[in-house]
Amino acid sequence: NGLQRYRGYVTRKGDAAGRKGDAASCSYAAVEQWCEQNERAQLMLKSDFKNHTVYVVSDWMIDSETKWVTYVLTSEKLTTNLWHIKESGMPVILCVDTTHRLVAEGHSVFVCGVRDIAQKFHKVAYGVQHSDKAVAPNAHMLRMVAKEYLRVKERMQ
Repeated sequence: NGLQRYRGYVTRKGDAAGRKGDAASCSYAAVEQWCEQNERAQLMLKSDFKNHTVYVVSDWMIDSETKWVTYVLTSEKLTTNLWHIKESGMPVILCVDTTHRLVAEGHSVFVCGVRDIAQKFHKVAYGVQHSDKAVAPNAHMLRMVAKEYLRVKERMQ
């Protein structure tokens, strides 16, 4: 899964960088590099990109000075969940939940999804942001989810 690859990459990158005294900047640099390498466009260049491959939605933001971290993870399969609900004629109600302090840096982790007619929850995306209180990162993440939905909608029609 994408989060397991992320955890392993950050740990290895932090050890390899040899900056153990500067753990914060090391981890921000590692996360930034991981996001670059796991964007959809980069993964599509590899032959192993599939419907369930987790990728980082472009337009992510990472800044070690301001401690701003905002990125969204999804897959083709997860994004089509939103498209299927929209095409079924049901009103689309995007459900978002954010939990803070799940990681050592205090960043918030969020999950975003939709409900079907049986009220079953279907994930669309998940990600990390620097604060669950600020409006700007929440709005930015929802724009990234909407951007992926429009891309999938165009592909499906």
